[in-house]
Amino acid sequence: MKRAITWILIIVLLVSACSVAAAASYPTLRKGSKGSEVTRLQNALKSLGYYNIAVDGIYGKGTVAAVKAFQSAKGLSVDGVAGSKTLTKLYESAGSGSQAQNTPQPQTGSSSQYATLSSGSKGSAVSALQKKLKALGYYTMSVDGAYGKGTTAAVKAFQSAEGLTANGVADSLTQERLFAKETSQSSASASTTVTTLRLGDSGEAVTQLKNKLWYLGYYTGTLDNRFDDATRTAVIAFQRASSLTRDGIAGKKTFAALDSAYASMKANAGTLPDDAVSLLNSIVVSSGAKNGTLVLSKNGSTFLTWSFGGATQDTCYRIASITKWVTAIGLMTLYDQGKLDLDRDISNYLPFPVRNPAWPDTPITARMLLSHTSSFSPSAENYSPNWERIGVNGYDPLFNESTAPGTHYAYADYNGALFGCLIEAITGESVQNYMNRTVFQPLGLIAAYSPKYLPQGTKTKDLLNTSGNISISVQNDRNRAYNNTADPRGNNGYTVGKLYTNASSLTKLAQMMLNGGELNGVRILNAETVALMEADQPGLATSKYGLSTVRHSQFPRGTWYGHQGRVSGLTSNIYYQRETGITLALVMNGYDFQLEDNIVMPAVTLLKNMQRIEQSVLLH
Repeated sequence: MKRAITWILIIVLLVSACSVAAAASYPTLRKGSKGSEVTRLQNALKSLGYYNIAVDGIYGKGTVAAVKAFQSAKGLSVDGVAGSKTLTKLYESAGSGSQAQNTPQPQTGSSSQYATLSSGSKGSAVSALQKKLKALGYYTMSVDGAYGKGTTAAVKAFQSAEGLTANGVADSLTQERLFAKETSQSSASASTTVTTLRLGDSGEAVTQLKNKLWYLGYYTGTLDNRFDDATRTAVIAFQRASSLTRDGIAGKKTFAALDSAYASMKANAGTLPDDAVSLLNSIVVSSGAKNGTLVLSKNGSTFLTWSFGGATQDTCYRIASITKWVTAIGLMTLYDQGKLDLDRDISNYLPFPVRNPAWPDTPITARMLLSHTSSFSPSAENYSPNWERIGVNGYDPLFNESTAPGTHYAYADYNGALFGCLIEAITGESVQNYMNRTVFQPLGLIAAYSPKYLPQGTKTKDLLNTSGNISISVQNDRNRAYNNTADPRGNNGYTVGKLYTNASSLTKLAQMMLNGGELNGVRILNAETVALMEADQPGLATSKYGLSTVRHSQFPRGTWYGHQGRVSGLTSNIYYQRETGITLALVMNGYDFQLEDNIVMPAVTLLKNMQRIEQSVLLH
């Protein structure tokens, strides 16, 4: 009897040891893990319906959420970490066939017949790789045995279609999958290109199609396996952008263009997570903008840059009304120096009288200009008036005569026109030279009121209209005469909206404001002055602009400060949020913009989703 019990105990211990050994064959995966094991995990979760975004081999926020959902459903400890118990249960649920199909079993020590190939590799192995990629429709260039950009892009496209980590490196797993494919599969995804997909179809091929359309920003619905009306709409939008027949049917040409665009975007997106890329792409697609750039920073460090249409964060644009905000910062340096009294009649500074003819005894002050309560008319476009004639024989090209200065908020461009006039009258310097000396050069900004004063070699973009055609040519602006002397009577149009600058420079200015007027040891404004620019102004009609600094409190987590610019088809936004330390610099060019609360929709979408973007990128 004792001997029988002993054998039973031995058997139990052996079974337990085997179970432990089997469980130990799975490496623990957690947030930040990468590679083929994560790909295998994501594929298994996807097959069970827990994971519905792109399989990328990166254990990010989406993978954590899917693992937690699976653990909860199976009664496991819900921690989002894929340990041995979770993985064993997962792969049992997904089925052994699914495991074998998605990725090989854990390594047992055997070596692969394929050596890793990557950019710069050369020789017969690369030629064989290129031939196979070409036979499958991924590679369209000549087979030359040199692993260049074309080969990298083709490998990425293949890896993406196979659910592998799309890094463009042909490792052993990638090559094993590649050379196991039947050559009759003639494009980037055998499941999607052999069969044309259309409304009513379903299956894994549709899922892959929708994932790529989602990543590129054309599809925003549920990532399931049904080719529904929303999928057809997304296909048509992609076909329109790719100059293809707009029939809503995913055929050979559509898949070829889609795979190429997807591989290119994957390469350009770098390490940005898929959900952030998809959101940014959807903003570009929905706007129809031709080029632009976005820079996001947090606590002084840039965490996201996004550009399209040949632009970069250093591309200079004629930035429209953000010119007012930038120039106002320069004007407030004179306030800090005691040279500008915000509540003094500006006629005492300027070589001409400034009076609303209906209110001749009411002074107009710098505070009124900066808060848009001066009674200038929003429709005033005569930037060279005869000041001495205003009010004589009904001559009034500037003012709203029904409103007393200081009693009513009305955004008017002409307020900004006088910012530069005041700077030149008080300092005896041109606004360009003064801003260079006190703001632009100390902060290392690229900025000029005429493109002829930009550093040689500065990249610029023409201002486009809503049809995408040139509205204001940089070259024409460069050739146009610019009076770089102190001439407050004549130089009153430059500071309305003619400043050329870039998203990088705007980001620095926003960070300076966040820091209370200082950046990298350089102080531009006193901290009290920055707070004054952000606040309601005493004794005036309520203005959400403070002193040329707009306030938006309708978005999550706090108030955004800054300014917006709009002219023709170009829009620009610069905002910062004290509660989070985040800044946003955005330029979109060549589109017919829509507004919400007087803010362009691309900026609205970003501000509404800022926490999601921040967490996606910083926690990826």
